[in-house]
Amino acid sequence: MMPLPHDFAGTSFARVPETDLAGVLAIVRKQIALLDLDLSGLTVVVGATTGYQAVTATVAALANADRVVALTRISSRHPSLAAAAEATLAFAKHAKVSKRVEVTNRIDSRKWQDVDLVTNCLEVGPISRSLIELLPSHAVVSLMAEPWELRPGVVDFDACDEAGIKVAAPNLSHPAIDLLPEFARLCCVLLGDAGVVQRAARLAIVCDTPCAPSLEDALREGGARVSVFSHPMLLTDDGWDVIVVAMRPTDKPPMDINCLGRIARNSHQALLVQFSGGVDRSAASYFGLRIWPPKRPTSGQLGLPLDVLGPAPMVRRLTGGLKAAEAAYRGAELGGDSVGFLVTAGSATVVQERA
Repeated sequence: MMPLPHDFAGTSFARVPETDLAGVLAIVRKQIALLDLDLSGLTVVVGATTGYQAVTATVAALANADRVVALTRISSRHPSLAAAAEATLAFAKHAKVSKRVEVTNRIDSRKWQDVDLVTNCLEVGPISRSLIELLPSHAVVSLMAEPWELRPGVVDFDACDEAGIKVAAPNLSHPAIDLLPEFARLCCVLLGDAGVVQRAARLAIVCDTPCAPSLEDALREGGARVSVFSHPMLLTDDGWDVIVVAMRPTDKPPMDINCLGRIARNSHQALLVQFSGGVDRSAASYFGLRIWPPKRPTSGQLGLPLDVLGPAPMVRRLTGGLKAAEAAYRGAELGGDSVGFLVTAGSATVVQERA
């Protein structure tokens, strides 16, 4: 029996066969060349973790970064320091760049002055004002995601603006990254896990992200009858079979008790599929609504990890995030159809600068 893609999601590279490591390394090298990623002369801080994200340190080193610091994060919900270090170094050793990769659980406050690029990831933790004040003014924060993907509070954009520190995001629609169709494919996998037969199903997508067109196209191709709504309050009172929640992360779930009450009255048999964004699961339980996945995704995380689709999508995300940061660091023009864009703090919400 072949293992499901899910079985590889948390795999440590220390336990991946050499042949598979070679395949992932080939994808990494191809993406570095495609994006012309060049981190020469830079010190880069990334996360040390398991799964395909463990390649980040190696990507930076292969792009000729002078020094790569891979930070670990220890908690009950994340890999141990040993497992993260093992996975990160295993791939770096396979790529023969381990001498330029340092795995540690902390950086001395004075050493942050030497950092040129810092990635936004769980292992680094929130890019808070206290961290920003330690960075040199020329440093760049790499979001490694578009702003709509971020949970509130992970980056202090006001502090970055005040310090003159650039914040760069990858353009997920850039041809060399092209992740929106991958998100749609991942959503279809999630629906399959939930036992949903798309053909002829009445399916509502509640989505306020750029993924909406890709999700609609993918689900229509699967034979579903699809309607898209930009907010739960706009959801019509039809008898839906499946309601896909694909919203931005927020402090309060937009799929709240009022919206769920309407769904319970009109589509009580509907299955709620939480692909992204929040759902008030206590209210869903109160109304007797079914919801998938059974375990609540971590805030800001998708219902399934991108790793489920194999290494290529994750490698495209990681290289794209680093390339956007490199371009910002070197003063290249960003925006429009380029590989990334700068992000600043707006008066109330994060806005994208594409000019």
